Amino acid sequence: MRGFLLVTLALLVSGCRPLSAQVAIKAGESVGSVEMTSPEGLPVVMNNYSEHRGTAVLFLSTRDNATLTVAGRISSLSNQYRYRKLLVVGVFSGSGMTGPEVRSFCQANGFNFPVYLDPEGKLARRFDASVTPEAFLLDKQGRLVFSGSIAELETAFKALDAGAPLPASSTVVKGTPIGMPLSQRPIEDPYGAIEFSSELIFDKIPGYPVHHCSSITVAPNGDLLVTWYGGSYESSDDQVLFFSRLKQGTHAWSKPEILIRSPGMPPGNAVLFTTRDDRIWLIWGRMEGSQPMLRGTGWSACSLRFRTSLDNGVTWTEDKPFFHDTFGWLPRNLPIYLTDGTLIVPLSDELHGHRSDGSQIDLSFFVSTKDNGATWTQSGIMRGGEQPTIVQRGDGTLLAYLRVAPKILAAESHDEGKTWTVPRATALKNPDSGISMTRLKNGHLLLVFNDQDKFDGRTPLHIALSTDEGRTWGKPLILETNPGEYSYPSIFQSADGKIHIIYTFRRYSIKHVEMNEDWITHFDRPD
Repeated sequence: MRGFLLVTLALLVSGCRPLSAQVAIKAGESVGSVEMTSPEGLPVVMNNYSEHRGTAVLFLSTRDNATLTVAGRISSLSNQYRYRKLLVVGVFSGSGMTGPEVRSFCQANGFNFPVYLDPEGKLARRFDASVTPEAFLLDKQGRLVFSGSIAELETAFKALDAGAPLPASSTVVKGTPIGMPLSQRPIEDPYGAIEFSSELIFDKIPGYPVHHCSSITVAPNGDLLVTWYGGSYESSDDQVLFFSRLKQGTHAWSKPEILIRSPGMPPGNAVLFTTRDDRIWLIWGRMEGSQPMLRGTGWSACSLRFRTSLDNGVTWTEDKPFFHDTFGWLPRNLPIYLTDGTLIVPLSDELHGHRSDGSQIDLSFFVSTKDNGATWTQSGIMRGGEQPTIVQRGDGTLLAYLRVAPKILAAESHDEGKTWTVPRATALKNPDSGISMTRLKNGHLLLVFNDQDKFDGRTPLHIALSTDEGRTWGKPLILETNPGEYSYPSIFQSADGKIHIIYTFRRYSIKHVEMNEDWITHFDRPD
């Protein structure tokens, strides 16, 4: 009698439990209502099978290699058939996996379909799922019509979509046993996070309508400092050097102030940089040609001057001649530090380059210092292009790109700039406008330039990425495409990893753009 009562009690208790926790569904049977838990802990009952042409229930794990191996295929399968009303549902069965872990895994793998938790394995037992990943396909009546691997599910989807007979279910599916203890693994997000902002440094400076040729540096206190020349027109005798500051942690540039006024010998191209002794340098070209001067001329009659600041650009030393005889020299692009601590400043000679027939030829080179500017040395000459922008490759060689139409020239140095290869045309277009290149912390190169060969056509403005140190370049992205001039960029990466670009904006202003590399490389997220 006692045994009979115990059996009866057991049956009664069993009858109080959901059927899904007790009886494994067989082929052709209806699964009925299925209880699940969202990653946020909310209960969900699935029984809307009639709303879809088919429902695939996939048992998955965030922690096994087998699921990770087929994650891309699962994402592709869901995207391909969701427009055909075939639903994919992910079930992460087994203890240990948390809701945030599951969400992070699914977001990183592009799973744009519903996912749920099955911590006690009830759903796995209902479907008789034994491994991850394993797939089960239900029809519009919620009947089990197929079970097998992810690859076999793809075949089943095609058959169901075409109204053809479904393949036979697999008896054995390879994978990781459900319930096997596995350690949590790092989840990397391949989609990144896009960061991008831009602003004009100023709208208008009364009395100075035209602005061009900017340079940028980071002060020791983290402020961004920018200088450029502005006046009535390029080479005008009222031309001055302006200066503006973006304080660290703010988003508004200071009101531009005149940094250099040189009546009769107006300032032209200038370059700002910070040496490792926390000294800010400004090297600028003083236009020493005779007045009156034609618009846009006078560059071959410049000589270099410099000043420095030890208080983040608040006060400056008096201007002095830079180096020795620099008549005809001009700066343009930002200096770089080499791996041995040498600082190099790219320069052009606008005066002394001549071919054997007497015609003018551009000369480019750099000056270098190993003692933060106490002494300087001149490098070898590159002939045929101007305004060099230079990076150092991982093997120590130097790569220089030179401005010239119709294609950017490239030269290399294998002896720290003492000698250079003959500059050769690259596939990169140039309308005889300024270019700027930088090497990122991860070794990738970025180049900002006007990707067209129409002479003096300074729109659009492009940015391109190279992941092999300039040997090849990806398709350029457009930074500016409207009518007008967008030119003379300067680009660098700050210590926090942000990429900063400044450039002439229609000659009305100077524009600052801040981004991360993901903005250049990441375009689509699954949604």
